[in-house]
Amino acid sequence: MSANAHSAATPSAMLLACLLYPVGPAAIILMPMIVGGLIDSYQFSEQQAGNIAALEGLGLMLASVVAAAWIRRVSWVKALMVAFLANAALNALSANMDGYVPLLILRCLTGFAGGSVFAVTVAALGDQREPDRAFGFAQAMQGVMMLGGFLAAPWLVQRWGVGALYYMLAGASLLLLLPLRRFPVAGRLRAAVADTASQAGHAGLIWLGLFASVMFFVNFFGFWAFVERIGQAGGLPVETVALALGISQVMAIVGALAAAWASDRYGRYLPLLIVFIGQAAALFAVLGDFGATAFFFSTGLFQALFIVGVSYQMGAIAKLDIHGRYLVTMTAAQGLGAALGPALAASMIREGGDYSLIMPMAALLCLFGTLMFLFIIRRSAKIDAGGTA
Repeated sequence: MSANAHSAATPSAMLLACLLYPVGPAAIILMPMIVGGLIDSYQFSEQQAGNIAALEGLGLMLASVVAAAWIRRVSWVKALMVAFLANAALNALSANMDGYVPLLILRCLTGFAGGSVFAVTVAALGDQREPDRAFGFAQAMQGVMMLGGFLAAPWLVQRWGVGALYYMLAGASLLLLLPLRRFPVAGRLRAAVADTASQAGHAGLIWLGLFASVMFFVNFFGFWAFVERIGQAGGLPVETVALALGISQVMAIVGALAAAWASDRYGRYLPLLIVFIGQAAALFAVLGDFGATAFFFSTGLFQALFIVGVSYQMGAIAKLDIHGRYLVTMTAAQGLGAALGPALAASMIREGGDYSLIMPMAALLCLFGTLMFLFIIRRSAKIDAGGTA
């Protein structure tokens, strides 16, 4: 094992991966403000704005699929440098484009660039000795950065339009080029595993986990892409909605730090069960008539528990991923969910701005995804113990 490969599992490498991790999905997390800006600035329909969000998620998914082939073969530093530069350039181009089809193409390409960044940072975090904790800290860093984004977004959009958000993302990509030289060139080498039966059992559970992750991300992004519109449809002022979304990022930080603190001391079964119950409560809090308090509760709890869920789901897959090949593929599943969610939600919006079908749809998918992960956790324990059930 080379010195640099070994350094991929050090605390300094983990912190640097945490710093770069938010760039990949940044535009997708900021999607409520971007979708609202596209509708208000360019007069796109909700379906068109939802399709643009979906294409960004599709680009992230495609990048993750491709990354599975090169992630253990290519210099991580060089890959990140190319991806950051492409991300900056494509965001700058997006800021100067108001045509629907050209923007669809640009955002898909931007998603691909961001997905490449995401794939490398996810691989680096998965190489850590305690992946649950590493992903928790990464999600906390993401919450800090996205909090700043949500607080700045209303002012930026009001003053310069939705293009200002794309310029902000381009600037972040250029800024984060500076610490790249300290990033590990390659990941941790995995030891060979002789137990082929265990490997086969793990592979089957990993693929089930990928499918469950798609459902969980459709649940989240189906609701999240239109949460700003849901708040306004409920009669809340734009400023109140923006404040709620900003505070939701504080709650995301809380959720991430809770996941990092808890790590695996309570297992993964109980935390994931809590995620489902809490997200269902958050979704139904804004079904029908609701006020500002319910909206703050819904967005904060939903975002916090999403972060907890992602941390434990990725930790579960990282533990099963004996050879370190599948964890990057999980980001593809997440990207697919992020792509399908907004498009599916957009198709469920009824005339007059009725978003009521989105919440039960999201809750149902969250249930199915959670049940699958609970089965995966239970079954993997039996496989590792040599059971046959």
